[in-house]
Amino acid sequence: MNLQAGIKPLFYVIIEFKPWLLAAITVLVANLASNSLWDTFQIWAELQRGEISPFRILWVGLFFVMVVLLFRQRDKFFPPRTRYLQNEKAQKRKHLVLFLSTVHPDFEKTNGIPEKLHLSYQNISDDLASIKKKRTEEELRWNWEMPLRAINHHLGIIESVTICCSRQSLLQVHLFLNICKRYGQLEKVRFVLLGLHNNRPKLVDSSDFVMDSGEFRQENFVEYTGCDFESFDELTRALLYLIAKNKHFENEIMIDITGGQKPTSIVGASVTFNQKIKAQYIQTGGDNEVLSYDVILAKAEAGSIGL
Repeated sequence: MNLQAGIKPLFYVIIEFKPWLLAAITVLVANLASNSLWDTFQIWAELQRGEISPFRILWVGLFFVMVVLLFRQRDKFFPPRTRYLQNEKAQKRKHLVLFLSTVHPDFEKTNGIPEKLHLSYQNISDDLASIKKKRTEEELRWNWEMPLRAINHHLGIIESVTICCSRQSLLQVHLFLNICKRYGQLEKVRFVLLGLHNNRPKLVDSSDFVMDSGEFRQENFVEYTGCDFESFDELTRALLYLIAKNKHFENEIMIDITGGQKPTSIVGASVTFNQKIKAQYIQTGGDNEVLSYDVILAKAEAGSIGL
C-alpha cells in the first residue's frame, strides 16, 4: 500500500515535469539545427557543391518534431489567470454523462423506487410531474429523480447515457437501468457505465450484465468497482479517460453535475474548461430548470470579468 502511495505522487511529478523537459530538449536541438542550416547556407552562398549530410537532416527534422510536441503542451505554459462560469439554459446534446448516487437500501426491495411512488413508464415527463407532486406534498425524497430529469431534458436527440457510479451506487445501478429501459422513449438510447477495472477507468456497455428482460448478470459484473466520489484524482482520471475515448464527438457531450457529491460537481465542471464539452445542473427547486455551466477563459484585467 505504501509503495502504491509513493508511486502516484512520483507519476504526477513526471507528468508536470514533461513540458519543461520538452522545452529543454527543444532548445538543445534548436542549436544543432541552426548550426546545420547555417553551414548549408554558407555552402550555397559560396556557390559550392556540398554533400548531403544525414545528421543535418536529422537535426532539422528533430527540431520541427520538438516544436510540434512543445506546441501541444502550450496550455501547460500559458494557463488562464482568470476564469468564470457562465450559466444558460442547457442545449440538448447527443451524449450525456451523469453521476449516480445511491438510494435508500429499503428501496431495493421495490426495484429502486419508493413504495409510495408509482410510475406509469409511459412518459418520463408525466412521471416526473408525479414525482415532484409527491416531493412537494409528502416530502418524498428519491435520489434518482434528478438523473431522470437530466435524461428527459435531452429526449429527442440523446443517443447515449454514460453513468459514473460510486462504490455503493454501482451495486444498485442495475435497478436504475431497469427503470430507464422500461420507458419506450429510451428504447434506442445506449447506456454505458464508467467504472474501474483493476483500478483503471473502464467503459462497460450495460448490455453486458443487464438483459432486456431486466435480469442482472452479476457474474459479468464482479470484476468492476465504482469510483470514489470523494477522490478528486480518481474522478478526474475517469472523466479524462472518458473524454479521450470520445474525442471525436466532444462537442456533443454534456456532463450533469447535479448528482453525486461535491467533488463530483467540482470535477465535472473543471474538466469542461477549454473543452467543447459542457456541464449542466438541474435546479432542485422551482421549475427544476436545467442550466448549462460553461467555463469561460477571461483575461487578467478586472474589466474582462465584469468587475
